Amino acid sequence: MNASTKNHPTVLIHTLGCKVNQYDSERLRTLLRKQGCRTYVNSNAASPDLIVINTCSVTAESDRKGRQLIRKLIRQHPHARVVVTGCYSERKPDLLAKIPGVDEIVPIEEQERWAERLPETLGWEIRPDTLWESTVGIDAFQEHTRAFVKIQDGCDLRCTFCSIPYSRGQSRSRPIPEIIEECRNLVYNGYPEIVLCGVCIGQYGKGEDFDVPQLIDEIAPIEGLARLRISSYEPQDLSNELLDTMARWNKIVCPHLHLPLQSGSNRILRRMKRPYTFEFFHEWVEQARQTLPNFEVTTDIMTGFPGEMTTDFELSLEAVRLCRFTKVHSFRFSVREGVPAARMKDKLPPSIIEERRRELDRLAAKTAEEVKQSYIGHILPVLVETIEDDRATGFTSNYLRAVFSPPKNIKQKDIVIVRINRVEKGELIGTLDS
Repeated sequence: MNASTKNHPTVLIHTLGCKVNQYDSERLRTLLRKQGCRTYVNSNAASPDLIVINTCSVTAESDRKGRQLIRKLIRQHPHARVVVTGCYSERKPDLLAKIPGVDEIVPIEEQERWAERLPETLGWEIRPDTLWESTVGIDAFQEHTRAFVKIQDGCDLRCTFCSIPYSRGQSRSRPIPEIIEECRNLVYNGYPEIVLCGVCIGQYGKGEDFDVPQLIDEIAPIEGLARLRISSYEPQDLSNELLDTMARWNKIVCPHLHLPLQSGSNRILRRMKRPYTFEFFHEWVEQARQTLPNFEVTTDIMTGFPGEMTTDFELSLEAVRLCRFTKVHSFRFSVREGVPAARMKDKLPPSIIEERRRELDRLAAKTAEEVKQSYIGHILPVLVETIEDDRATGFTSNYLRAVFSPPKNIKQKDIVIVRINRVEKGELIGTLDS
């Protein structure tokens, strides 16, 4: 490494997985940028000095993609130092450390301390004039029009299929003042929408004297904030207070929640150790629709959990019809070493699991299309995400993708009013409303 590189080392960060991982990567980028590094996230860097791969491990497929990405980046950049972090590295640190070319495994809880001491560890001679004043958390979200803000990490649930509590640990919450300062900085720097995320954000403030509704009351008044979105929320954590708070701030808080159902069968939910019934889930969805105008819900549903019979799967299909999800993230049961479901004997053949997933996807697409058709003729605000020639795309506040022809003066992150004319391939097609 020459003197110039030591003063301005290049760091490439690649992220797999959820919003929490994406936030963690952005936090790493912020800290490394503070140290004087040139940082790139999920993009190309000609000759990076350091590569950080933030892995996911929610399924066996996630593990496979993680190993594939690590080996690919090592081949592309044989002279770079390679560091692996994230959920997969928590579960299988020894396995990943044995991949030729991997130099270091960084635990999730050590990410910030690792980044802060990195220049000294590697002998990077960062010049004082390259440093910049850091605020709490992050103040940008590279290559995004919306900014994710992690408010909580870890999970105290013990669902029989899930390895996340083993990689992310127990639930813990960030203090409200720290979150507020981060949100203010992001809004000031041009992010009109804040997305609150976490591993299990309904547990935010558990054991403390604060909760999500109180946090909403603190964030929503921030000057310049156009949208506040709550991401994935466990069904059992829903409350009247949450819905009432969302309704009270209806001009700011988005009328959308991602509620992971997992199965429409109460028998399978019990085997999964999910602490609710489908009836409970459905009642809350309907109550949210009564409380919040234009409320929409997305979900996760698993196919092929051990012991899932045809009747159980049919209940999941019926759940899609009843709840009218605008998107279903379907995924096949995946054996995660060390979790209770891995020891269950009555596992299904992969062919049946995949056949059910495809049938679920077909019904989910048909149902979502019907919901979206109901918005024809409506006028909806859209946050502009992409602009390409005569096509602009973005999301409505209730998380429906819209497409329209952009005027010349439009920019990313603008919020425009779109009249919906039709639905094509799952997208709302509209025109700017004058």
